[in-house]
Amino acid sequence: MIQHEKQYLEFIQKRGVGANDHVASSPDSYISYLRSVATLIGQEITPSLLKSEEDINNIVQKITSQREPKTIRNYCSAMRRYVEFVLELKL
Repeated sequence: MIQHEKQYLEFIQKRGVGANDHVASSPDSYISYLRSVATLIGQEITPSLLKSEEDINNIVQKITSQREPKTIRNYCSAMRRYVEFVLELKL
């Protein structure tokens, strides 16, 4: 459901996501958020689907009515990190 999932996980961990976690794992949460987004939109998360802030906004428009605002914000955080990942690695 998430193309380059392992590399994305490594990328966010190197960026400090989860470094201060005491209870839940933020990197695992980010993976879970992206999987949820993929399920909601019925598409795999790929570099061609998610490569810019505009792509994030388009996805948010599709799923806003399906989740609470706080959940959408969490999804956006994970999607923004995926965009950073895609752009930095030039995928």
